[in-house]
Amino acid sequence: MTDAGTAEEAGSVTPDGAGAHAADESVEPNPLADRRFLVFAAGNAANNVGEALYATALPLLAYQLTDSLVVMAWLAAAVPVSDLFAPALGAWADRRGVRGLIVQGLLAQAGAALAMNLLLLGGHSAPWLLFLCAVVLETGGLAYRTGWMTGVPAQFPDCPVRARGTLNSLFLATTLAGPLLVAALLPWVGYQGLLWLNLPTFFAPLVVWAVGVRPVRSAPASPHKTAPASPDETAPASLDKTAPAPSHEGGRTDGGPRRTAPRWVKRRAAGAQARAGAEAPPSRIRDGWDAIRQDKRISVMLVADMVLSAVCGTGLTSLIVYHLRHGWALSGQQAGLAIAGMNVASLVGNLLVSQRRRLRPWTPMTLGVAARSVALILMIVPVWPVFMFAVVLGALGQGAVMATVVMARVRYLPPGVLGRASGLIWLLTGGAALLSPVFVSALDDVVGTPPTFLVLGIATTTVLLHLRLTRAAWRPVPRPQEPARRTNEP
Repeated sequence: MTDAGTAEEAGSVTPDGAGAHAADESVEPNPLADRRFLVFAAGNAANNVGEALYATALPLLAYQLTDSLVVMAWLAAAVPVSDLFAPALGAWADRRGVRGLIVQGLLAQAGAALAMNLLLLGGHSAPWLLFLCAVVLETGGLAYRTGWMTGVPAQFPDCPVRARGTLNSLFLATTLAGPLLVAALLPWVGYQGLLWLNLPTFFAPLVVWAVGVRPVRSAPASPHKTAPASPDETAPASLDKTAPAPSHEGGRTDGGPRRTAPRWVKRRAAGAQARAGAEAPPSRIRDGWDAIRQDKRISVMLVADMVLSAVCGTGLTSLIVYHLRHGWALSGQQAGLAIAGMNVASLVGNLLVSQRRRLRPWTPMTLGVAARSVALILMIVPVWPVFMFAVVLGALGQGAVMATVVMARVRYLPPGVLGRASGLIWLLTGGAALLSPVFVSALDDVVGTPPTFLVLGIATTTVLLHLRLTRAAWRPVPRPQEPARRTNEP
């Protein structure tokens, strides 16, 4: 089967290739009623608390050590830098399964966090060393996230979209603990102590793994071929595990006792099976790109997400933290509480989308972008209540956009290419996010912080224009009754 055929069966392409969009009216059960989901979510939440602790403490520690917005921004840029590995990790997930990614990603995170803590303990606080450890840590985190996010549809097949949205909301809920813990524990343990508290949280998902709640072992099917189409594509009879093996030593083939085949026969059969696997079409990264390109909804959201990542990415987050400390002269504790308020608003926006029984992406996407744009423009007002209202409003809109994007990927992308397509999306949005610290830092040096907020707000309005011009891509079209003829059929 070709990639087009796979996408057609997922309801994303019409017989003429224009793209048929199934109506967004399917209803899924609540994943919180599944005990296995609750156990899985508990381990995920414990890991998220540590991530939130790290994400809040590290930029504040960088400010204390360097008093530089540039260093803060580049440490935050470790996240989009790690996204460069996303396509390879996504291909790994589709080809080999997700189990290895989860375990190895968690262990890499723990090793990088330990190395960073030991460097700080020894007084080695050079920004490039911290950045290197941060990149390794974020790459391990990306491997872990790629694993569990790709495995969610198979692990919870009755409610894959709502399970993914609920886990995203849970991520935002647990990140609230980061700023709150920073504000509560900072006077007692300091920034380095907070980073040490992050270290044990990497092992929480491994505990969940040990109790038996883990992704399924079955390998995803190749998007090129789902069933033999001709006798030439069937496996040799000698390799069929369901048929009785031929006897090479006079043994019986009717179920009676027979002797084990000699080693040379086993080696020959293993070699034939290896050659058959080598002749199968490879799991290509390009298949993920074809799936993205063929569904106009995913393409529209990708463009919007890339612009938002460049304009409202890590650079904006660092600018808000810097402005809280430098412009409004808040202490580290007060800044942590302000960030906690921002995270609460993001969680509310996320829940407004993820807990809906039906997903209609265009409306929450448009409203979320509009809220972010208005909020950035309001941040230029030199009044503290107005500034905090703008911070909360922008986070509310961004939370809604985040939930819409992650749930739409599970809804519209074919399962067989979910890892590769997600990896390519992370690469593109991560590359766009790399521009954020460079652009924001340079703009802040030239025009100052309040005008930078204004420019970012105006730039965000281009996403609204993009969504308006592509409104036709979201109109639901019934799935065709008959599948399109595949290109490799006569």
